[in-house]
Amino acid sequence: MAPRSKLSCVSHFGFGRTWLQQAATPPAKAVILRNRSRRRISHCHENTQGKILRCAQDDSELAQDNSIDRLFRGLFQRRRSGLLRRAYQTLIPASVPEVALLLWAFLFTGASLALPQSTGAIPESSLERQIKASLAQGAGSQAAENLNKLLDEPHPDSDVLLRAGIAFAQKGFYPEAVRAFTRCVRDFPALFEGHYNLALAELAQDHLSLALVDIDQAPHQSEEESTARTYLRGKIEAGLGRTHLARQDLSAAFDKDPGRENYTLDFGLLDLQTHTYAEAERVFAQGSALNPHSTYLLLGLALAQFLGGHTSQSLEAARRALASDPEFSPARLLLGFALYMDGNFDEARDVSREGLKLPGPDPYLYYLEAVTLLKLHGQQYAQILGDLAAAEKSIPDCALCYVASGKVHEEQNELQDALPDLQKAIRLAPDLSEGWYHLASVYGRLGYTAEAGKAREHFQALKANKDEREKEMLRGVLLQSLGAQSSATAQ
Repeated sequence: MAPRSKLSCVSHFGFGRTWLQQAATPPAKAVILRNRSRRRISHCHENTQGKILRCAQDDSELAQDNSIDRLFRGLFQRRRSGLLRRAYQTLIPASVPEVALLLWAFLFTGASLALPQSTGAIPESSLERQIKASLAQGAGSQAAENLNKLLDEPHPDSDVLLRAGIAFAQKGFYPEAVRAFTRCVRDFPALFEGHYNLALAELAQDHLSLALVDIDQAPHQSEEESTARTYLRGKIEAGLGRTHLARQDLSAAFDKDPGRENYTLDFGLLDLQTHTYAEAERVFAQGSALNPHSTYLLLGLALAQFLGGHTSQSLEAARRALASDPEFSPARLLLGFALYMDGNFDEARDVSREGLKLPGPDPYLYYLEAVTLLKLHGQQYAQILGDLAAAEKSIPDCALCYVASGKVHEEQNELQDALPDLQKAIRLAPDLSEGWYHLASVYGRLGYTAEAGKAREHFQALKANKDEREKEMLRGVLLQSLGAQSSATAQ
């Protein structure tokens, strides 16, 4: 039995009911985790990006993480999620080459948290310990067998079922997590946490219709539970393409609790996806004011401002995000592109170079440095081609990269080398006007008169321009980054 993709989700309801990432950022504030069925209180910490830190496996354990999660590690697994894939496909026109995910870009530091002993806690059963031990050793089949034994018991406790489900979810075994949560829902139908975690487990598998049924059946006695239920329903509706209903629910959750990072993130992300940039700016501005250390909310704000034509404000927000975390690559990429689009080529080059000095640099920074050097007419052709080659290795079907490479060869009169690059660019993006423009030029200089004429006709017929294409590319990449963060912080 192989683990499924690690689309991390978290629930802030109930002791030990946190789905977590393997890595965590330094804690910023404490949150109360409440078990409604036993009325007991426990404390965990929430980091500056809104993700819950790893909680102890039992109440008295010290939780400590000292993990490093860098460029692309785990992101391509998340990309296998049909939910993210379908959302991504709506961000860029079909003619634009699909782009790679942006780096997660966090350097995590350790955090040692003392979790007080909760009264009335149900200790781990023997089967629960065996499940966790098997999962820790990568023995998924053995863990599943132990889950079968646990589910065969006549009256397993709700804590045991929820902790077992979370243990499987942490390792990406979502079908097994669903089995544990389903039993919890059956035996304890009044327990909100069981329904909520079951919906998250189905969502992680892209079972959107099932997730919607699960969350609609969740009891919600407190205002907090009602708001969380509304939020998760909106998130699922967005995945189903029910934009109007998703906007209603995400707006309601945001209005109830604008200080919760993921409520802001998902509501603002929906506005960005639907090109309502002024509303997205309002949402992200309000959310980031209440979460001033959230780099992702600042990124959303900067992107909304950039796409809405407020370049100076976008530059300020991107710089604030980088000041908070100098290694936050999405903000660096947005800052560099905004400077480049605004004609500040020297600054854009400096931003890209600083980013390329970091370990495992974002491939789009290679593209950014290459095109800024082209704009500066420095004739650093070897470096430009090297940057483009590095970008192409990690950016699948990058039509803009091939256009830039073709231009470099054309400027050096290497027309036979320019021709295949430009031909590939228009195959990947037939409506890329700049590709047709330079292809017509190269065809003409090589004496291919008929081909040059056809290429010029294509160029004249197209109204799209390179600046808009690059904006769309950047929009798609950064929305993908925000979407991945949204899935990782669903609470």
